[in-house]
Amino acid sequence: MLDPRLSLAFDLYPECRLAADIGTDHAYLPAALLQRGRCQRMILTDISPSALENARRGIMQSCLSDRVTFALDSGLSPLREPCDAISVTGMGGRTIRQILLSGRDRLMGAVLILSAHTDWPLIREAVMETGYRLDREEPCFDAGRFYLLLRAVPGREELTDQEIRLGKPLFSSASPVLLPFLRRRREVLLCTLNGLRSSVHPDEARNALLLEDLAFYDRKIKELEA
Repeated sequence: MLDPRLSLAFDLYPECRLAADIGTDHAYLPAALLQRGRCQRMILTDISPSALENARRGIMQSCLSDRVTFALDSGLSPLREPCDAISVTGMGGRTIRQILLSGRDRLMGAVLILSAHTDWPLIREAVMETGYRLDREEPCFDAGRFYLLLRAVPGREELTDQEIRLGKPLFSSASPVLLPFLRRRREVLLCTLNGLRSSVHPDEARNALLLEDLAFYDRKIKELEA
């Protein structure tokens, strides 16, 4: 059974002839995608030999080996043919950004399902730079913390600086955890702002941005609470 974060990643996947899971680890998501018929074939990659062996064992136990190609490699470099979808999850935002930018020629129109623990603005910037646009941003709550999953499709869209920082399709999400997610993000911003205000050398420009973002969150939270 998939945890809430991987269940959401599953839901964001389109039906695929071929898909790739980058940094697959135990291959829980690919196994579910194959077993439930969402994907016909998958390429599973990881830079860790032990992680890829874990994935191989899991796929073998699920009797799915004939539908999977394994690659011990980094980023998107193992992809040699167009995929319908590519997932990159469970990494930091800087790592995902680097994967997208260094492997942009391997994207080939695939739908991207992305999930980072940190630095979401860096992913939004990378999506723009690769000629993609975000069509979904969905929060979830899993094992005591919030996560954000992003889906991108071909077709560049320019985001404002604030949209890069806070998101755009996120605020159209129908997720039941959107409101608590936004409340938590507001708490994080407020903590950051209080820290900057107590600094010996306050950054006035950053203070102003944080105040702007806090006001934006306040408006969105009030709209959802109404």
